[in-house]
Amino acid sequence: MNFMAQREMTFVDRMSSRFGLDVDRNCSYREQHLSILKKIYNGTIYDNLAPWFSEYSGNEDSDSYVPLMKRRPGVIYGIPKIIVNESVAMLFGEGHFPFIRGKCQEETRELQKITNECNIKSKMLLAAKKGAIGSVCILIKVLNGKFYLDVLDTIHLTPIFDFQEPSKLIKLTEKIKTRAEVLISKGYSISEEDKNKFFYLEREWNETEEIYYLPYSEEEEKQNKDSFKPKIDKKRSCIHDFGFAPAVWIKNTEDDQKIDGECIFENIVDICIEIDYQLSQLGRLLRYNSDPTLVVKDPSQMQNKEIIKGQTMDLGENGDAFYLEMDGKISEAVINYIRCLREFALEVVRGNRANPDKISAIHSGKALQMLNSNLIGLVGEMRLFYGENGLKRILGMIFDIARSGKYKLKTDDISGNNKLANIFIEDVSLEWPDWYPPTPQDDLQEAQALQNYVGAEIISKESALNIIADKYNINDVENELTKIETDSNNSTSVPSGSGKVTRGPQNLEGE
Repeated sequence: MNFMAQREMTFVDRMSSRFGLDVDRNCSYREQHLSILKKIYNGTIYDNLAPWFSEYSGNEDSDSYVPLMKRRPGVIYGIPKIIVNESVAMLFGEGHFPFIRGKCQEETRELQKITNECNIKSKMLLAAKKGAIGSVCILIKVLNGKFYLDVLDTIHLTPIFDFQEPSKLIKLTEKIKTRAEVLISKGYSISEEDKNKFFYLEREWNETEEIYYLPYSEEEEKQNKDSFKPKIDKKRSCIHDFGFAPAVWIKNTEDDQKIDGECIFENIVDICIEIDYQLSQLGRLLRYNSDPTLVVKDPSQMQNKEIIKGQTMDLGENGDAFYLEMDGKISEAVINYIRCLREFALEVVRGNRANPDKISAIHSGKALQMLNSNLIGLVGEMRLFYGENGLKRILGMIFDIARSGKYKLKTDDISGNNKLANIFIEDVSLEWPDWYPPTPQDDLQEAQALQNYVGAEIISKESALNIIADKYNINDVENELTKIETDSNNSTSVPSGSGKVTRGPQNLEGE
């Protein structure tokens, strides 16, 4: 076993024993590892532990104390999800999705149309969230003449890449272990005697087909392990004949030695767990101080009377009573410790460490960019992985399918030609917007700079308009230039009946 396999097994063993996870040892190390990372991301890693308020377990005769580490935290902060949501929002969120441009205005319009029809923006947003644990896979389908994208978890996927082109898939296999009731809900026929069994559901994508296999039980596979081959589900299988596997495998970070990239939050898992338990303990401390334990000195003077809150007690000359309370400084120390852990975690993963309470005024986009340079560095790398290695490759497959002419697409014209077939991925560029929306002052400075460049004949009006086209929703630059010219002519012309046409401002003093 190599070093990487040992490290993965150590992580799986540590997490499964610590949180009582039921890990399927028939799965590969990679599947077990990714499954646990997904549980950490979703906050379900603690679900097999006792409830936080259950201090004792067992029956009345044999109660046993449940250690804190064996209980589910009462407060789950969820730093992994916070980090992923912030980074993904900066990558593909509102105002951050790249503008897809072709080599001419007509190509750009077609690219914008296909982006909207496929709902690519929301699909890439979902893909970046799912890929945070290491990788994600996006399928391209043609259904009823329209392109569809399907975002898949990669936990149970096995990719096979082309040796000559390592980023190109030639085969993709999915094998999921599932309960019989799940299969019944999907329309499969399961016998009454097998309804309590587990089944494997398998499908495959290759360069010519999308193959679904009929469900088979664990016993069937074990009995004929060497010669077993599942039966093809002809009803659900189909032949696409694309000439390539219609799927794009996106790694969260680029690593030629591994199937998956690096998980965004794996390095801070222990810190996240510590924060959850410290917050939960802090809650116990506050609840205890709101209802502290009463200590009675010399209780014999009470003569077995019941202690009732709000009533006075006569304990005699030598008696005394007081509450056991925690010092308020302990709460402050715990809060400071949690804040320190949070800072460390965000520093490790290059998250957003800016404190909004300390930002007293509106900053320009450049100032905010410098303030959050660590987060921007992380998302800058993600732009490469999910943009160039993901989004552009998806578009390239769409162009290839349109060029093949094997499908009648709704985007075809009357003669059956598709404009997407004339677009090549080499001519497509992704223009990413500014990290932060510009303030009115930023817009004014940009406008003045462009005006100066055009006036000094450094750039043309068309080039200046291309720079701000996406910001002001200008889809057709040539048409916009024509409108500007028309408006300019109308504004400098004197209305009919004046007897003359003049251009430019008039000298009012001379009239």
